[in-house]
Amino acid sequence: MPPDIRIHRSGNLIRTAEGIIGETLYERIIAEDIYLEAPCGGKGKCGKCLVRLSPDGEKVRACQTHVTGDMDVYLPDEMKMNIAGADAAAKTASFKGPLGVGIDIGTTTVVAHLTDLSTCARIATASGVNAQRAFGADVISRIQYCAENGHEELSQVIREQLGRLILQACEKAGAEPRDVHYISIAGNTIMQHLAAGLSPVGMGVTPFTPVTLFGDEWPAGDDLPVAADAKIYFAPCVYSYVGGDITAGMLAADIENIPGHCVYIDIGTNGELALHAGSRYYCCATAAGPAFEGAEIAKGMAAIQGAISHVSWSDEKGLELTIIGDVAPEGLCGSGLMDALALMVSTGAVDETGRLLDAEEVSHGISQYLGKREGKNVFWLSREHDVYMIPNDVRKLQLAKAAIAGGLQTLLQTAGIKSEDVTSFLLAGGFGSYLDQNSAATIGLFPKSFLPVTRTMGNMAGEGAVLALCSGDARASLQKMMDNFEVVELGTSKIFNEQFIENMMFED
Repeated sequence: MPPDIRIHRSGNLIRTAEGIIGETLYERIIAEDIYLEAPCGGKGKCGKCLVRLSPDGEKVRACQTHVTGDMDVYLPDEMKMNIAGADAAAKTASFKGPLGVGIDIGTTTVVAHLTDLSTCARIATASGVNAQRAFGADVISRIQYCAENGHEELSQVIREQLGRLILQACEKAGAEPRDVHYISIAGNTIMQHLAAGLSPVGMGVTPFTPVTLFGDEWPAGDDLPVAADAKIYFAPCVYSYVGGDITAGMLAADIENIPGHCVYIDIGTNGELALHAGSRYYCCATAAGPAFEGAEIAKGMAAIQGAISHVSWSDEKGLELTIIGDVAPEGLCGSGLMDALALMVSTGAVDETGRLLDAEEVSHGISQYLGKREGKNVFWLSREHDVYMIPNDVRKLQLAKAAIAGGLQTLLQTAGIKSEDVTSFLLAGGFGSYLDQNSAATIGLFPKSFLPVTRTMGNMAGEGAVLALCSGDARASLQKMMDNFEVVELGTSKIFNEQFIENMMFED
């Protein structure tokens, strides 16, 4: 008889599954289509897939714990993440139809906007954490999974999630899913491939070739709860690592009509940048990694309850924390990490090379937050709740900011433009919506000269997906934009190599 794996969440038994002796708990939980946070994709590197084997037992890593017989597994409470663009409520006004759905498929989150196609009025929004996140926090992890296991599972996971979100949005609005005749999707090139049922594996090895760059319509397929004749429009991608989320976002930002030199940046698990200068668009993608979203960080976490979202300092009060849900802190999400690093840099707790100093090397005020843990220097956010940052965290964030800042400077130099010449700097995406701009400039993510011209744009990919959903002219504008793009390959750029090294340093 196969062993019974009884899976619990929030004190309730949610599934009894048939296990296989020798498999890991992570493998069994994922096979049961149950979400478990695992930024490294179950490879034993991140230490985030923590479960208990009894209600009050010690936490163990699911990916390192094997099925030995009948077992009870207690999962963390379901993750409720702050998702940019997901706060649109259902409209009380009646709608005429036909209906469409504009969807932003992010690496971390997915947002679906039910829309009246006759008026382009948004009726209801449904959102959630990208169900593929259990297979890895970043696109590289998911490409690797597809290379080893085929892409079909990840395609099925995201298609099923899209179906659930469409149903949820329709239920909110009192609409019939069969009245949905058009879907518009904006996501990075890998996410769009998986949503279309295509393999992204070619984008994981040189010469990083996608199957398609999209910009066209596809049959919706019979696996989505929509009209039988429904079609899906996928926003055009520039190349493997600058996708439809960027082109759709630039459309929504009306970047074509912004005077002067405009930089558009979407910081997520990848850093994607575009510069509009004259009639040309210069773009690149930086391998920033998932550090800014809390992955690969000792006490990093998603923007959920218990996450420190902001950190501030005053000589009178010392360290002050803003915590999502107003509960005890458990870790730091991306915006909190940015603030904490900026604080350490500005107070001298971290020097210009990125070294986390000893308490006796800094001024008395900040020294109380520096100490040792397991023989390593730490910066304490909360000793009481064991929340801290270690030197490796600083280095991960330092590498990520150097990649983005180096990519930005490479675009500017390629176009022959100085930082001071930039007249608009647009921060898009979920992380861009919540980060503190001064903290970002303090650590050198972008030049301080950008601060007066910086605008936080929010979830522009979702806005662009809705525009493309409703307007043939918008789709034509996207296609026209594609004719004027110049891809700057950072991997072979001498400018980027120099700028990356230069931007590893923090300013004094």
